[in-house]
Amino acid sequence: MKILKCIVFVQVLGTTSANGLHRTININNLSGRKFDVFWVNPETKEKIKQSTSAVFNGATFTLNSYVSHAFEAIEVPFKRTKSCGGVNGRCRSAGFAVTKSDNQVIDILEDYGVNHVDDASRARKGAADATTQCEQHAYSKISSQKNVTKSIVREVMEQMSTCVEEGVAGKIQELNEEISYQASVRTTMGAMIEDYTCKDTDLPTTEPLESKSWSDFEGKTRNIDVMVERDYAKIHVIKNFISENECQAIKDQIGNRLYVATVANESGGSKVSANRKAKQGSIKIPWHTESEGNLVTKVGRRIFEYANHATWYTLDVDGQEDLMIIKYNGRGLNEKEPDRYMPHCDGECTGQPQKIGNRVATMVTYCDVPEVGGATNFRNSNVHIQAEKGSAIFFSYMGSDKVMDNGFTEHSGCPVIEGQKLIITQWMRYGVDNENPWDSFNTLGVKYTSEEENDEEEEGEEL
Repeated sequence: MKILKCIVFVQVLGTTSANGLHRTININNLSGRKFDVFWVNPETKEKIKQSTSAVFNGATFTLNSYVSHAFEAIEVPFKRTKSCGGVNGRCRSAGFAVTKSDNQVIDILEDYGVNHVDDASRARKGAADATTQCEQHAYSKISSQKNVTKSIVREVMEQMSTCVEEGVAGKIQELNEEISYQASVRTTMGAMIEDYTCKDTDLPTTEPLESKSWSDFEGKTRNIDVMVERDYAKIHVIKNFISENECQAIKDQIGNRLYVATVANESGGSKVSANRKAKQGSIKIPWHTESEGNLVTKVGRRIFEYANHATWYTLDVDGQEDLMIIKYNGRGLNEKEPDRYMPHCDGECTGQPQKIGNRVATMVTYCDVPEVGGATNFRNSNVHIQAEKGSAIFFSYMGSDKVMDNGFTEHSGCPVIEGQKLIITQWMRYGVDNENPWDSFNTLGVKYTSEEENDEEEEGEEL
């Protein structure tokens, strides 16, 4: 039988793309007859046709939809008799709804029954397959015994437990291998397109998954574009996050105290690297002046308030890093070593458990934006963000189980070609306080001992 493939992209009336709710479904016609596909309006129950033409037997109809949307496949009558294949010529139908799981396939069967398969059902079947053989072995063992004693039951239970553990472990290993393979493909492709993405200075900001609003402690409402929303990785763009006056207050406090930017080295310190070309300087947020309406403290408070709004971290301002002011200058298209920051992670991004005191979130705020270049690129998440004056990018990289992101928040600062890019960066740490401040940990996330602190102080004095 020849398999036809119909690809139809639709936006169901009355809906907008919501974060994490979009799903692509494949509807296979195995009914033996043609049918049309209708969306069922949840309020009016009106049926709105989605298939531009009838879906033939053996064909697959692909539909872009959203979680919980309901559909109905309705048999198309014969042209000559105007009747269908049901009892007394009735046109049969089959209803189904979009689930939360990915890779959904809906088979419409000969009796207009529905076989709905998705990743969740596949996982359940995989688990069942892994345990069925174990159940059969246990049943056979017990059935062969004339007198089933407690020791025999205990032995059978232990054997079944071992059998299930081995079966499930095998399934998990298969899944982990597939995940690792897909991750390697993702990062390889990201590395391949990094330069092309940054070189296209006109490349627009990626379309967000959803847009929403947030009100800060002063009651001001700001628009949020959600680019990535995962347990382990979030990327949000906050519009109008910082005012011109607040930017100026930070510039006034830093003055001309900018020096060559560094990166973490292998021994827990820092070093100058060709991967990062910029000038930077830090300022302490004067929290003691917060009640006086200090503009710098307003920015700091807003940063941590949003971080706690977007995550479960409940971060406190005590013990956190200073605000970092970073400046990139453009020197023209022909500059061989432009100011930029090559792909990197602000914290650990290897999928390992969080080291207490390490970074878990970042807020990058734009005070000055260049005329050409300077975009921020999250290559492994396929997210590209053009610099916009006054906006901010928030991203977090620790999951609810305190395991770190596995590369989705790796990012780069594309080369600045013309003009100046000045950003205010707040790196946020989990597990710091006044007694254990951020600088009591080295750049590897290891807490200094008193001896190491003294050694480092002496080395600094010698230099």
